[in-house]
Amino acid sequence: MAIVVFGVFIGLQVSNWNENLVQKEETKVLIKRLFEDLGKEHEVITIELDYYADVKKYAIKALQGFNNEALVKDEQFVDDEQFVIAAYQASQTSGAWSYRSAYTELIRTGNINLIENESLKNLILGYYSDDLKEQNLLLTDTYVEYIRGVMPYEIQDRIRNECGDTVIPVAKSYGYRLPETCDLQLPDELFSETAAYLRSLPDMLKNLQYQLAANDRYVGEIAYFDKDNRKLSAAIEELQP
Repeated sequence: MAIVVFGVFIGLQVSNWNENLVQKEETKVLIKRLFEDLGKEHEVITIELDYYADVKKYAIKALQGFNNEALVKDEQFVDDEQFVIAAYQASQTSGAWSYRSAYTELIRTGNINLIENESLKNLILGYYSDDLKEQNLLLTDTYVEYIRGVMPYEIQDRIRNECGDTVIPVAKSYGYRLPETCDLQLPDELFSETAAYLRSLPDMLKNLQYQLAANDRYVGEIAYFDKDNRKLSAAIEELQP
C-alpha cells in the first residue's frame, strides 16, 4: 500500500513539475509577444505625436490670425480664410490605442507571477497601470465643443470632407495624419464674416489658448509614456537569451 501511495505522490510531483514547466514556456512566449506589442505601441505613439504637432501648428496659426499677426517663420499674413480653417483644425483629435493582448493574458493566466525577475515584473505592472486611451482623456473637449458650436456648419463640413484626417498604415492597423495646408473654394465673404464673428467672441481667445496648453500637456504625457515604453522594451530585450 505504501508503495502505491508513494507512486501516486511521485506521479503528482512529476505532473506538477511538467505543468510548471509548460507555464514557464508559455510565459516566455507571452513575454516575447509583449515585446512585440510594445514595438507596435511605439509606432502608434510616434504617429500620435506627429498628429498633435500638426494640430499645434494650426492652433498657433489660429492664435496669430486672431491677433492679426504675421507668421514668425515666413512673415506671411494669416488671412481670414486661413484663420478660420486653423481655428477649426486646432480642435482635431486622433485617439491612440494600446496593444495590451499579451499583458492581459499574462494577468488572466496568472503567468505574470512566474516572471522571476522582480524588476521586470514591476516595470510591466507599472507600464500597464495606464494606457493610451486614458492618456487621451487628458486632451480636453472644451475647445472642440466650443469652436464647433460657434463656427458655421458649412465651413466645418467642407473642412472635414476636403482637409480632414488622412488614413495611414501603422502597426499592422491604421492611424491618422492631418494635411499641412487646407484651401476651400468658398466665398471670401463667408470667411471674412466668420473671422470677424470669432474675433468678436469674448471667450474665443481664452478657449484657443487653453486648447494650446491642453495639447502641450497631452503631448508631454504621451512622450513620457513612450519613454517608459522604450525602457520596458530594453529591459525585456536585455533578458532574452
